[in-house]
Amino acid sequence: MQRHSAPKPTRNWWKWGFIALVAVLLVTTVTVGVKALMPTQVPATAKVTKNTTNINVSLNKKQVNALADYYVNKSLQNSAVKYRFQVTDHALISGSTKVLGANVNFVLLLKPTVLSSGDVQLKAEKLSVGALPVPISFVMSYIAKNYPLPNWVAMDTKQETITLHLTAIGNGKKLSFAAKKIDLSGAGKFVFQARIPKN
Repeated sequence: MQRHSAPKPTRNWWKWGFIALVAVLLVTTVTVGVKALMPTQVPATAKVTKNTTNINVSLNKKQVNALADYYVNKSLQNSAVKYRFQVTDHALISGSTKVLGANVNFVLLLKPTVLSSGDVQLKAEKLSVGALPVPISFVMSYIAKNYPLPNWVAMDTKQETITLHLTAIGNGKKLSFAAKKIDLSGAGKFVFQARIPKN
């Protein structure tokens, strides 16, 4: 009489592979989300020019944008990452970021305020990231951690502010600026003090 052994249960490798993939995606998403939403502070590291000859300069939006392009492009010379700072009816930063592996363009609208030091503080007001509901602090954290910022730019993602330390642009040795007036209406009027260091 022949004995029939019970069939061995077969493992469903597709099922276990799918569960492992979901677990990896979940852990990655949670890790990236936690890191991105953590408050980030990037302090300015440039030195303020002290002994200077000062000249007042009045610029419109077109001239400010040309100046911003020059300094941003200079800081991005050896970088694959690109972003742009412009002035329209708002100050804005535009660029692209990766969200779940896809490139997504973003525009961050900012309200500029002239500080008593002559520096400019930009307060984040609105964020546009395609059709995604992404918090402002998320994109600011991504910028702070992944974009090369000039050493005269300070970012505080908790307060959702970016401070442009114009008085420290030349790192104490080259031409720097101090903001006196910012008017975003019409063609715009921006009054700056150009500070030329004395030898």
